[in-house]
Amino acid sequence: MSVPKKQICLWSSLMLAASLGGQAYSQEQESQVASQTLQPLQIRALIADDVADTPGAASIITDTDIETYRPLTLHDALDFTSGVRTIDDDALGRRAGIGVRGAPPRRSRKVLLLEDGTPITASNYLDPSAHYTPPIQRLERVEVLKGAGQIVHGPNNNHGVVNFRNKRATLTPETTFELGAGNQSQFHRHLMHRRTEGDVGLVFAYTGMNSDGVFDVEEHQYDDFYASADWDVNDRHNLGVSALYFRERSDGYNENNLDKAEFDRDPRGKRRQRGEGVEQDNISVDYIKLDVNHDWIATNNLTISSKVFYTDLDRPRFRTDNPEDPQAERNMQGRDRHYRNYGGETRATYTGIQTGPVDHTLEGGLRFQRDFFNDRRPVGRPGERLNRNRTGRQDAVDGVDGYENDGRRITYKAEAYSGYVQNKMEFGDFVVTPGVRVETWRQEENTRFRPGRDTGVESEWNTLYLPGISFLYRGFEHVDAYAGVHRGFSPAPARTTEGGFPLDPEKGINSQIGVRSKDLRGVSFDVAVFHNRIKDTLIRDRVDQFGDGLFINSADSDIYGVDLELRMDSAPFTDSDYNFFGMLAWNYTKAEFRTSALDGNRVPEIPEQAGSFTLGMDHISGIELSATVSYFGDFYSDIENTRRITDDGRSGKVPSRTLLSARASWHTDVGGTPTTFWVQGRNLTDKLYVSDVQDGIRPGAERTFLAGFTSRF
Repeated sequence: MSVPKKQICLWSSLMLAASLGGQAYSQEQESQVASQTLQPLQIRALIADDVADTPGAASIITDTDIETYRPLTLHDALDFTSGVRTIDDDALGRRAGIGVRGAPPRRSRKVLLLEDGTPITASNYLDPSAHYTPPIQRLERVEVLKGAGQIVHGPNNNHGVVNFRNKRATLTPETTFELGAGNQSQFHRHLMHRRTEGDVGLVFAYTGMNSDGVFDVEEHQYDDFYASADWDVNDRHNLGVSALYFRERSDGYNENNLDKAEFDRDPRGKRRQRGEGVEQDNISVDYIKLDVNHDWIATNNLTISSKVFYTDLDRPRFRTDNPEDPQAERNMQGRDRHYRNYGGETRATYTGIQTGPVDHTLEGGLRFQRDFFNDRRPVGRPGERLNRNRTGRQDAVDGVDGYENDGRRITYKAEAYSGYVQNKMEFGDFVVTPGVRVETWRQEENTRFRPGRDTGVESEWNTLYLPGISFLYRGFEHVDAYAGVHRGFSPAPARTTEGGFPLDPEKGINSQIGVRSKDLRGVSFDVAVFHNRIKDTLIRDRVDQFGDGLFINSADSDIYGVDLELRMDSAPFTDSDYNFFGMLAWNYTKAEFRTSALDGNRVPEIPEQAGSFTLGMDHISGIELSATVSYFGDFYSDIENTRRITDDGRSGKVPSRTLLSARASWHTDVGGTPTTFWVQGRNLTDKLYVSDVQDGIRPGAERTFLAGFTSRF
């Protein structure tokens, strides 16, 4: 099928007409709006600075929150946000498992993850799995949209969008230096310098971490390098450039977890039970991201914001087999996956239109992306150690050259075009925003070598129209009300499909209604009721003989529930130097299949209840103390809802868990340098729990302490 040129031309014409119309109107009405100016529509942002302007459920974790609660991992930070669930795949949360509302968290496959507006999952249109998220120390905020944003953002927009925003330059030079150490061989370091030279703001950052894993054989290390420059060209133009390189080297890690008998005997003893050789398992991640952003105030009414980006993720992983004869020489096999993506996006906002009592703000955008994915299954000779520098062969056949396993090589490509228009209409206390998004994408699979499958190329185009409308009411004294109905979708993963390529995209109709506080003394809250109707639900069906989860279009599903965020502070009532506070982030989600033989079964990986409750105290002298109880309900790992964890550890119901964490910090001056001394601990009761059941049973992280200091000068 050829590229849908008519639709591309239509979107281009709409954007051109909006731009020309904005300029013409501005020339005619310049005298009437001379005092009106627009701030650049920052394409790197997900939520406006004031969350009250968002016509849907939204949460923001600020850099102040990060410094106050000292989360060890990004997953720990997201515990303070209702409706967001995380499942750890490794001790540091590097292979991020983030779910919003009814999205299964594993590998974050159903959530759009962005960093400064750029997608950071491996490949949104081919394999939307997460193997990288930015270190929290260099973030100024984490923005979460729940059940909103489907018009502006896509794909994977059925459930929610998470955007990680990096810190920007400071007007005066500032250097942050942080060191921390703890049990489990933890060593944390962070260095950041920010400054402005003339019209150019500069940021340089390095973050690194070493830690043991959840098994006796695992050792993790990552190093992250980041730099950005923002140039205020003049009053109407801003140009930004950023680059990052993330490097992970983890030994002893793989997804070949424990069977039930092994877990019952020694839940953390992989080496102790399987003998020498498993320490050779390894995963390497090399991630590069380049961004160029341009904000342009074209006229007093028209703002245009554009971005081009490039990402490169190289993620080879190798593991040893587990022969029945412990004296047999082990073979290694790999999952060597390399992803490259590039694309561009332009958004335009046009204001100043009025029809009767209604003020209009028109917004539209165009987006293009290309994804490339090379999936190799290399194998090694008996006794050959494989790693990123010695990757083995992918075209081996049984019995040839001493190889005992089959390999494979498949390449994938995708290209995607999208566009959207929406009209924000304000009249009185009401804001109504109708709009539509159009997504057109092509997936291609080229099987170059795979035993048992014909070689050749398969491809398919898909086009979806995603209309939606949102409402915001500001007429109540201390409460804003919001509601919305939107259509969303998730492209089917191109690899590891059950029943052939390609699968159907997952489509949803998502609705919500909620209220949030405004101008209340000492109290803030946001509560929302939501319902998602998902068609052709994409779900992992089973794990094949290679350890890959195979995906299918299962039955349609219904998801409904409630999000609640609540915080109360004592200082506004007592006018004291002490502030005592409590925070609740709680979510209830019922996610069930509604068609076929699965009718009534729960959707895997989604607990019915999850949340956290935090109590704390801070003092004007700079002391902060708090403790958090986190709860994660039980969930099924398979669509059949197998209750008992099977003997092979690959299916079954994962029990609920309740964990305790705490932190303390003291802000003071050391030789005139502002310094914070801090300590934090998680899983303080050292509870043994099952984190997930995938290719075997994986325990959660044990009790962990980390202490250190942060200085700014």
